[in-house]
Amino acid sequence: MTGLRPQGNTMKILKLVLFLCITAFLNVTTVSAQTLISHKGLAGDFYEADGEVAVILLHGTLAHNRMEIIKTLAALLSEDYGYPVLTPNLSLNDKNRMGDNIQTSTKSYATLTACDIDHTHKYEDALTELGVWVEYLKAEGFKKIIVAGHSRGGRQVSAFLARHFSDPAIAGGVLIASGMSRNERNIENYRKDTGLDLRKLLSKFSKLPDNEYVNVPKFIYCEKPRVTAGAFISEYADNPSHSTPYNVAKIQNMPILVIGGSEDTVVPNIEADFETISGQSNLKVEIIEGADHFFRDLYADDVATMIVDLIESI
Repeated sequence: MTGLRPQGNTMKILKLVLFLCITAFLNVTTVSAQTLISHKGLAGDFYEADGEVAVILLHGTLAHNRMEIIKTLAALLSEDYGYPVLTPNLSLNDKNRMGDNIQTSTKSYATLTACDIDHTHKYEDALTELGVWVEYLKAEGFKKIIVAGHSRGGRQVSAFLARHFSDPAIAGGVLIASGMSRNERNIENYRKDTGLDLRKLLSKFSKLPDNEYVNVPKFIYCEKPRVTAGAFISEYADNPSHSTPYNVAKIQNMPILVIGGSEDTVVPNIEADFETISGQSNLKVEIIEGADHFFRDLYADDVATMIVDLIESI
């Protein structure tokens, strides 16, 4: 099932103008009521609210849990709608992104992408960490949990849900700007960026120990990275579970909401990615007209509203 949400209505414009005027007049910065959670060596922010359904919201590629879209959605869901939100910070096997260290690290939130770390992390590590946070919320007394993610975080969430959809505490999934991972595109882009054949590198590195560092000019967004063979293979080897539709097709008896932006150039044409499973009864695809990959400003309100609609339907 797919839908299109138009933007730009008068009420939203008036709300934005009023907010900007008040903020400028008072010259203040609004700070969300978030609390750092350190749990089993991991770090996350908890946005407290009275609602009985909690939301886990995972960030995207090499990013962090205080990037704009994550903080904005967490604040909207907790403050405007009353649903508590936990935003994990994927550790990426870097001590400065873990536990209490993140409070004192000078680099944890300095940039959007974590290129200044040793890349020993693997794509699948996120699934393990999501499991830790789900169990944390269960222990805190939450009996219904929505697991959501943005971009790559959504793809990782979909892989997690494909394994855990039978968990009665997990009530639904929200996959924001998350679509296919195309191996041929990865090969083409790596050759364009570096002049190297990704397939030859993968073949070469497969013969090395996982923890051996390899000499490559680029890893994801990062130039001249320190990266292990295992991390490189995990990122670039052709793996269908890196694609959201592949995982969603496995998920049963759980509502799945996919949200895309009509102007997203990072993950374009999400509807086409899900076309082969568009008849799946538990799947709903919504496209927000005018939104790009990061759903800035009023588009975030629409994402939050869609998530709340899902919560209230379960």
